[in-house]
Amino acid sequence: MLESPTPAARSTDRKEPLKLTMLGAGSAFSINVLETLDDPIFEGCTFCLMDTQPSCLERAEGALRTIMKERNIRVHLSATTDLRAALDGADYVIVSCEQDRYRNWIQDIEIPARHGVEQLIGENGGPGGQIHAMRNINMLMPIVAAMTELCPEAWLLNLTNPMSILCTYLSKYTPIKFAGFCHQVHGTVGVIAEQLGFEAGELEGISGGINHLNWLFDIRRRGTAKSYLPEFIEAISTSKWWKPHQGAGAPEHAFSLEVFRAFGMYPLGYDNHICEYFSCFYEKEEWAERGIIPLLDSRLRPQVASRKTTLEAQHLMGGTGNKYPFPQNPQNPYYRESVSPVIVALETNHPLYLDAMVGRNDGAISNLPPDAVVDRPVVVVGGEVRSIHVGSLPPGPLEICRRQIALHDMVAQATVEGDERLAVQALCLDPYVRSITQARNIWADFRKEYASSLPSFE
Repeated sequence: MLESPTPAARSTDRKEPLKLTMLGAGSAFSINVLETLDDPIFEGCTFCLMDTQPSCLERAEGALRTIMKERNIRVHLSATTDLRAALDGADYVIVSCEQDRYRNWIQDIEIPARHGVEQLIGENGGPGGQIHAMRNINMLMPIVAAMTELCPEAWLLNLTNPMSILCTYLSKYTPIKFAGFCHQVHGTVGVIAEQLGFEAGELEGISGGINHLNWLFDIRRRGTAKSYLPEFIEAISTSKWWKPHQGAGAPEHAFSLEVFRAFGMYPLGYDNHICEYFSCFYEKEEWAERGIIPLLDSRLRPQVASRKTTLEAQHLMGGTGNKYPFPQNPQNPYYRESVSPVIVALETNHPLYLDAMVGRNDGAISNLPPDAVVDRPVVVVGGEVRSIHVGSLPPGPLEICRRQIALHDMVAQATVEGDERLAVQALCLDPYVRSITQARNIWADFRKEYASSLPSFE
């Protein structure tokens, strides 16, 4: 694994301090990014917060200034509701924003359910994932247009879901340099390590697939040269954490283990995410007996009722301890997002290895097209994010990825072109949708409910 050099060894030829712009100041990622601006190259940089909601922006700025003072973080913090002012002269644009995230998410699940399509989560796959992507592509369009004018050389570092579909849009319909960040792979492997009695980071996975469904090619134990995959499979087959519902907010793996037994490769990501791409997930009638609590009841409705921003929730949790059994210490540096290290690697040209990032395949997975947007290991070097080869997927995992990549392409194209017929086709081909009648009725209700968020379809 390639590691960053010591601070004294780092250098950059940039003459002016960096400008980092955070779109979506109310996101918990604002705190996560700020806390990692500890490399010397960030000293004196501008960290510009932008949000469309003045009250949200004010709360975010206050929370971040408190953290800066507590931790002696020496950056210039600014805040604005003006997108153009935020983007003007930016070197890196970090996107972590949604429009009315939780209320819309509830509708993304409830509308398909009215027509007989039950989704546990509906964020990245299924009909909910498709309409979620269409709204957020429409949100990204003016951002991309402004970046093309005001900071055409800037990197767009995306943290917003549905990651694979948004990165498909960025890859195929924009000139912007981008990278898609998700803590799913290293977060899942870290939690798995803890559940098997190791430290976070003691197991290192090699995987490839689509975001929120990476297939495990190999796994190594830190400090060893041989594959740990046989021992890993034996361990998860006997560990209590891979048995049915554990309660207490424990990450679930029971369905993941069933997928492994059926397909011969282990899917990285918790059950609630990987099931978004499998219509063979448990029937709705089975959920209660298996201890599966719908996302609507466990997170979404309580979040709407609390009226707290995600940043407020993160800040309030800071001194209260972790209510989940894993990760045992969510503040462990291992679980950090990699936004700041990637910026350092791009600025200093010191190579950085990451076990997963969303972008063009470019040979990482041999039997998927080069321009397919996948989640794969990368090295950041030479001013680019470069894919690392992992191998070929066997027939089952390959077909699941291939079908979803085709759907992601269709959803991005339908949104950019405002093509409602293509939008219905994408629903028809989604594994959760059983009939053309369902597809048409779901689209009609989506179109009506989200008319103001889908201007490209007008």
